[in-house]
Amino acid sequence: MSTRPLRTLRRVVLGASLAAALLLGQPTTGEARGGAQPAAPKLTPNQRYGAQLFDQCIWYVSQGTRGITRTNDFHISVDAELDLDTTRHRGPMRLWWRAPDKYRQELTTNNRRTTKILNGEFMWIVHPTGSVQRMHGTAEGAQAIRQLKADRLRMGDLAQFITLQSLKSPGATFEYMGEKVGKGSYAGKWLKLTRRAPGATTMHFWLAYDRAQNGGFIAKWPGVVRIDGDAARGIPTEDFILKQWANSPAGQPHKFRYPKTITAYSQTGRQRPVRFLQATVQDIRINTGTPDSYFKPPAPRRR
Repeated sequence: MSTRPLRTLRRVVLGASLAAALLLGQPTTGEARGGAQPAAPKLTPNQRYGAQLFDQCIWYVSQGTRGITRTNDFHISVDAELDLDTTRHRGPMRLWWRAPDKYRQELTTNNRRTTKILNGEFMWIVHPTGSVQRMHGTAEGAQAIRQLKADRLRMGDLAQFITLQSLKSPGATFEYMGEKVGKGSYAGKWLKLTRRAPGATTMHFWLAYDRAQNGGFIAKWPGVVRIDGDAARGIPTEDFILKQWANSPAGQPHKFRYPKTITAYSQTGRQRPVRFLQATVQDIRINTGTPDSYFKPPAPRRR
């Protein structure tokens, strides 16, 4: 993304009533890379400004409410193209995540559904025939469990990108990095923020915005979210491109907006980014109480 000149902080003023209404929320539990530390850092002007913009973004995504302060469970149903180390899929995909360590993935191809369940360190695969394959404690299961844990981590991240409020954990800062212009898949005019928190992976947000009457900015939805990797450890940097934000489905315990399309890229070191997900969202559910049975294998069939 190319950089446009930074605007002076005097151009942007967030109303005191809005700032007061958006109180700090509790951190999301589980493996999402948000971190949670009690430190209260001394903020620079750009960090104070970035926090104001992030509050505006929460206000937009939560449809004018305080926002979802804690994400306990998350479900998303998509039509997807998925390309991971051990998984290639084209078609419907349904995912469930529940804090702190539960995950269920259903992939359907030609009306044949394969289900993968991860409950802590235990994993099962339910094949289209209905047979259940235990993966934990087997030689071939180690790689499959690692992959599903990585998928579980991404789901926790996605839950935070959509709810946002939980990322305001104690000690977290949001530094304003200026106006940016993206090209190609990243096309758009954005306000960039960088989130840092003790013990947490650094995140970057490119926020859509409107111009305020006073010449400042009104931040809206996150159009691009980047999670920094670690080349030395072989951990890729991942970019999530979030488009076509819409109001939440009926029957939700909270109001929120969510992206209808999600595209994700992975990049290790200086390699070119590789797309690993292209998804159109059909349904999304937050904090609706996913039952324990979703994270257990089905009982064996009686003969």
